[in-house]
Amino acid sequence: KTQHNKTAFTMRVLLAVALALVSADAATRVAVIELGRSGTVRRTTAVNEQTSADGVTSFWSSLHGYGRKLQHAGMTVVPDLFSRPESGVVIGLTGVDLDNMPNLNAMMTRKENGVVGHMEVHGQQCNKMLGSVKGVHEVKSSGLSSTFETQAAQFGISAMKTEVTSENASDLDMQIAAMIQKADEEAKNSGTSVVLHLVVEEDDGAARRRRLARRLQDEDGEGEGEGEGEGQQEDNQGENNQGEEQGENQQDGNADGDADGNGQQYNGYYGYGYYNAYGEWVTPYKTMFQIQYFNVVLWTSIGLVGTLFFSLYLFVYMPLMADTL
Repeated sequence: KTQHNKTAFTMRVLLAVALALVSADAATRVAVIELGRSGTVRRTTAVNEQTSADGVTSFWSSLHGYGRKLQHAGMTVVPDLFSRPESGVVIGLTGVDLDNMPNLNAMMTRKENGVVGHMEVHGQQCNKMLGSVKGVHEVKSSGLSSTFETQAAQFGISAMKTEVTSENASDLDMQIAAMIQKADEEAKNSGTSVVLHLVVEEDDGAARRRRLARRLQDEDGEGEGEGEGEGQQEDNQGENNQGEEQGENQQDGNADGDADGNGQQYNGYYGYGYYNAYGEWVTPYKTMFQIQYFNVVLWTSIGLVGTLFFSLYLFVYMPLMADTL
């Protein structure tokens, strides 16, 4: 019995380790694609695509106006302050191997053909994200296009989910590409805007293989960088003796660079934002000074208006003596 308990405990430990390794390799990527009239979603200056499942759902809530959630700071995409899409569709794809789906792979890695930005969440989080949307439809690969057309015609946000296998991967890849192209043309002709959120949950083996290839590329890049860095260090050894002159030049360069680096400055101060067509920095966040100034002006105005009406009330209903008539 003791030996059996030890064996069961060892199996549990190995299972826990295997699940931990799978969750470490697995990832869920989200691509935000704008169809039809553009300008409802903006790309920020943030470069880190990593976020959480709650961060993605907060963006959906802020963009499509449900749940009244405040979007998390530091994300790569934000809603426009004045323009909102008529419809939003979330398509969840599970068991994906992007190596077998070139069209989908291009959408998840490149910012072109309507793709505004990407987000990445550690682990398999597709079900958790879709759980924030009411009425998720589980469809087969053959009914993906028809379900998308129905949901894209609805107001607000809707969602669907389909499982990708090795048998239907190629057909789904071509179907998604044709579906997006057709929906974009129809939305442009009608003057509407539809935002498509592609949630891709990679297969465990595909995610592990992709991360391994990425690590190998990073190691190769670091090896080349170290070799170049040693040569540059020897070449620049004499120049380092002129530190005072370089320091003065660096200060002058920083003074000149402030005008060009306003995006990074504002990004750190406000959380995130974007430049509009007129070159103006726009952010949905408010600074502490703006919040305090707004409250001071608001309550001062309310107090003055209340004092004015109270004075008028006293003037109208003040008692008059008979000798004064």
